[in-house]
Amino acid sequence: MALNVGQDFKQRWLDVPEAVRQAFIDDLHRVCNVLKPETNIQKWLEKDELAQQQSFETIERAYVERKAQLIEDARLRHQRALEQSLAKKRAAQADYAQALQFDETRQFAEQTQTLSLIRQNLEREIQTYTARYHKNPEGAALNFAKGMPSISDTAMLSELENVRLRLELEAETLIEQTVAVFRAKLQQASQEEIEYILKNSNFSTEKPKA
Repeated sequence: MALNVGQDFKQRWLDVPEAVRQAFIDDLHRVCNVLKPETNIQKWLEKDELAQQQSFETIERAYVERKAQLIEDARLRHQRALEQSLAKKRAAQADYAQALQFDETRQFAEQTQTLSLIRQNLEREIQTYTARYHKNPEGAALNFAKGMPSISDTAMLSELENVRLRLELEAETLIEQTVAVFRAKLQQASQEEIEYILKNSNFSTEKPKA
């Protein structure tokens, strides 16, 4: 009698857990023993019931372990995929932060240069403006209309100094605002990364019960 094991028997046999294959082989040996003339059928039947129970438990335990291993392998693959995704996201955020810092540095340099030009122009205007005023020669009599207020050189210079200080304060405020915006953008990028990690790292690590 030919034994028909079906198609793709070799692949199906190799896909079975090692413990299951061994259980099948033991069962075949036990069946072969009953075919021998010297075998005591009654004793063989008594031992066969226990052997079948042990074989069934072995096969069931082997498949439970195989299922647990498959679940663990899937969890590890998911974990590696998540780590790779996070690594790519961190790299992208690092590139974005670097580009953002470069842009902010460029803008800061441009603003600093602009403020420096404004300061230089202001100083030139102050010098040009103050050059128009000089101390009157002693003894010179000027006939101004009565009641016309006079502005001293000291008051004029004080007012110009106040204008210069006000412009410098406005420049410092603009610089502080630029730095604050840059820090806010970096903080937002960090917060998005934390939220992404918390959202995608909750994969269950619970092992199946045997």
